Parts: sequence; structure tokens; C-alpha cells
Amino acid sequence: MALSGDGGPVLLHPPSALHHHAVYPGPAHHHHPGMVWNPFQPTYDQQHLLPMPMPMPGPMMVHMQPPPVDRFAFAFDAHANAHRRRRRRGGRGSRTPSPPSSPVGQPAFARHVHCAPQPPAEVEVPAVWEWNQADETTPLLPPPHPVVTIDTEFPGTLHSSATPFYPRGPYEVEVRDVWKWNLVREMEAITALLPTHPVVTIDTEFPGVVHDSATPRAKRSPKEAYALVRSNVDHLKHLLQLGLTLSGPGGSHPVVWQFNFRGFDEKRDPHAPESIAMLKAHGMDFARLNQDGIDPGDFTDEFMRSGLNHRRPRRGRSAPEPLTWVAFSGSYDFAYLAKMLFRRGNRRLPQKLEDFRRRVELLFGPWVLDAKYIAKTCSRLGGLELVAGDLGVQRRAGVAHNAGSDSLLTADLMHAIVLPLDYDVRKIHGGKIDGLV
Repeated sequence: MALSGDGGPVLLHPPSALHHHAVYPGPAHHHHPGMVWNPFQPTYDQQHLLPMPMPMPGPMMVHMQPPPVDRFAFAFDAHANAHRRRRRRGGRGSRTPSPPSSPVGQPAFARHVHCAPQPPAEVEVPAVWEWNQADETTPLLPPPHPVVTIDTEFPGTLHSSATPFYPRGPYEVEVRDVWKWNLVREMEAITALLPTHPVVTIDTEFPGVVHDSATPRAKRSPKEAYALVRSNVDHLKHLLQLGLTLSGPGGSHPVVWQFNFRGFDEKRDPHAPESIAMLKAHGMDFARLNQDGIDPGDFTDEFMRSGLNHRRPRRGRSAPEPLTWVAFSGSYDFAYLAKMLFRRGNRRLPQKLEDFRRRVELLFGPWVLDAKYIAKTCSRLGGLELVAGDLGVQRRAGVAHNAGSDSLLTADLMHAIVLPLDYDVRKIHGGKIDGLV
């Protein structure tokens, strides 16, 4: 416990604490950990690495030097305050970003912006027991020390009501397979969760790619890239799996849905053999797909009746805010879904890229985001696994090349990319699909 006034702080601390905090002169909320000798931890001669003689525990003298002025943190604090003022005025934006590392050598948290350095001060930390409590505390009561700063030590915590987004154990997420017999029930469950989980992250599995271009991927124009996507999707026809993860302010929902579709025949339908072999190696059961898989027409009917449909008001709302749809390198994901869901006239994808964009917005709304495209703007390059590993995001359930597991990894990756950004990614990057912009 520290009492502060115009003359600076006076510290009182019980001797049984395993570590101590010291307060330097200045505002009470500028709390900085001091270097304090701990009588319960041996010290060593740095040259010979031998234990040094330890004095008996008693009153401790703390020699403190406040940290240097962190101008980097000061600048961040001004930036964060401006962001909060915009939020109070009703402006839309992402959460205040986590501060970057400070050049001074400590995290530049806004609440730790320091005043100008104070002269070093020696502060006594007397041990307070039952027999001397009155003598040690009574003379210090205000005035002249009206500010009381405290710190406590306790045995830890056993219960918590908070549900942080990071980290969750791998066994806390269920990848739930959806077949023809539980399609209606699971779509109703998804619709009920959308008011609190308005971010929908998807991933798809399909029979590969059979048409390619001589132009390297990095040098293709958006129109060339779309023409290649269109030729493959129209030729291969069948979507095999759709993974769907719902997220909200508290993170992703602990259930990830994996829709399994029927219709693909390996002996009859065109496909890329290496892609089919890879999907089999990662656990896809093609025999069960044809036996228990969802008919694409039935899925379309349930989608149009559900809250996922951008044109249908969700329960309890007359004019709902659009959902946010997320994919990683989502050109094929949204192309296969748009082909399946759009039932008017020609079932093929539109000839022109502009018409395809309008169809995507018609079905999914204006807030369609591509995590790979946004990662590129942050100088993060590579595929899903590479970018996730670069950001320290781990796969929490399932295996690669399963649509449900990949959609969950994409959702976690998107949170890791977006959280540090101080702008509304939907306004800046909405509708921009990687390769098609």
C-alpha cells in the first residue's frame, strides 16, 4: 500500500509478499514496477555465479529511478484518444488497436504514458504487523497524504466469467458434420445465432482445378483471373464441402458447421485426380457423400429461408445490418456458392467480372472480405497455413483440407489480422476478393 501527497509516496508492504511494486512520484495512476530486493530469492555474484550473503529480512530501502519518457507511447495515446472520441460521436470503426512495441523497450500501452523523469527517491518499506499497525498507519492518514495506492497478493483465481477469444483449447471446438437428415435443424441453429455472431467465415472443398493459364498468377489481370475461375467452376460443377464458422465480439462460436454435398461421381464427372487423392488422404469419404450428402437444391432452399440470405430480414429485425462474410483467397469459394444459390435463368456464372461482383453482393451483401487480400496489405504473403503460422495462429480443430477446420482457421486468422488495425476493414476492403481486384 502506498500513500501519496504533494511530497511524494510512502510505501507500506507486508514482508510475506513474494514480489513488490513501487510507486514513483507523480499521478497515482502512473504505476510502474520498481526493482525491490526479495529476501526469499537468492542473489548471485554475476562474475563468479556464487550465492551472495543474504541479510535478514527487515525494512527494505528501495532506490527507484522512473523510466525515461516514452514519446512513442505518448503518440500512441493521442492516437487512441482520438479514436475513442470518434467512437463516442457515433462513428464506426474497429476496436482500438493493440499498441506496437515501444522503442524504449517496454510495451507502449496508452495508460502507461509517463511524465517527465523525477529525481531518484529512497523510500522505506516497513513491515506492518498487528502489534505496530496503529503506529505505522495513523500518522500517515490525510492530510498530508490524501492519495492511497494499493496492491495485493492472493492465492490466484479458480473461476472466471470472461470468455476471451484467445486462446481456446483444441477440444473446445466441435466440427459438426451436416448431412441431409440434419440440414433443417442446423440451419435453424445458425439463424438463431446470427444476431450475436454476425461474421460468417467460409471455406469450400471442390474437385480441383482443370483449366490453367500460361500467365503467372501474380501477373494476371482481374478479368483474366475471373475468366479462369469461371471456366473451372462451370466445368467441374460440384461443390463437395462447405465449412462455416460464426463469430461475434466474443470470438468464434464453439461449433463449426461442415456441410457435405452429394452429386459428384469420380468415375463420371471431370476432376483433378491429384486433388481428389489429397481430399481422400485428409479423410473425405466420397461414398458417404453420395449416400448421406445434402442435395444442392435442398441447401439452396434452406439458405434462402435462413438468416444467411442477405435479402431476407432476420428474426426480430425489419432492416438488419448486413452480415460480414470472410474467406481466404475466396474467388472459388464465392464462385461455387454463387453458382449453387443463384437459380434464375442460366445456372452458369456471369460472363463479366462486374456482373459476378453484383451477384455476390446480391447474395451476401456489401461486406464480403478476403483475408488473403487484407493480409497482403499488411505485407503478409502466402497460403492459409503460412500466413497463420507467421501470425502465430494455430489450428484449433480438425485437419487441413477439411472445409470446417479451414473455415475456423480462417476466422481466427482474420481476427489476428484485423485486431491491430485502426479502421473499419469492411468499408476499406468490402467486396475485394483476392485476385479479382
